[in-house]
Amino acid sequence: MVNYRKHGKQPYEIITLHGGPGALGELKYLSQKIGKKYGVIEYLQTKDSIELLLKDINKIITENARVPVKVVGFSWGAWLAVFFTEQYPELVKSLILISSGPFEEKYSKNIQKNRFDRMDEKEKNLFKEVEQKFSEGKNVKLKQLNSFVDLMHKVDAYQYKEINNNATNFQIDLYKKIWSEAAQLRKNNKLMKSLSKIDCPIKVIHGDYDPHPFQGVKEPLDKLDKDYQFELIKNCGHTPWKEKKAASDFYDTLFNFLQSNLK
Repeated sequence: MVNYRKHGKQPYEIITLHGGPGALGELKYLSQKIGKKYGVIEYLQTKDSIELLLKDINKIITENARVPVKVVGFSWGAWLAVFFTEQYPELVKSLILISSGPFEEKYSKNIQKNRFDRMDEKEKNLFKEVEQKFSEGKNVKLKQLNSFVDLMHKVDAYQYKEINNNATNFQIDLYKKIWSEAAQLRKNNKLMKSLSKIDCPIKVIHGDYDPHPFQGVKEPLDKLDKDYQFELIKNCGHTPWKEKKAASDFYDTLFNFLQSNLK
């Protein structure tokens, strides 16, 4: 099974890492947009451990891309980009971290509350029911899972714009396995240790309406005294390219950095 897609033309100098974990294909649209100017590999995370994911990314890059590459990580994919860059620094030219989850656990305490406050009663009931099933390890029916994912898109956005060719195939089993491991690495401060070892250029793009607080990305980078660029997009939620008004500002920021770092 081929677990990546190529967009644009050779040379492939960019790789995109989706979020979730388990949200296979959610970066198809963004990868296609980038592919109109540059060669892009969209990686679909089908492995069930972080170690296997890192080895898989290494294999795909070394066999298909012109290294070093620019790594674009979205949400959980931003963490994965950090782990990969620490392990394979010679393969990475620079990082773009879009809507990253907080690098330290203390910043995550209000994420679910931020979401919950944006819901009506029916949506709150759906949220609580699915979250309860997740915590108990119970299966969630596909229809309910899809409704839950749609709800997350809505409450995570400032002004959500539906994209017709969104090809997300959410894998709940992968989410459970990978997130459990990733959350523990953050709790044990290993995520910060990985971040501290990175020396390549870093671009952070975050929406001011994202329930994941931008301070949880910016302040840890400041504490590590990293030389990075930070862009806070106004009136923008967790998925910038799906915002009615903020998408253009997001693309301007993204492509300006890509152009300056792919010369």
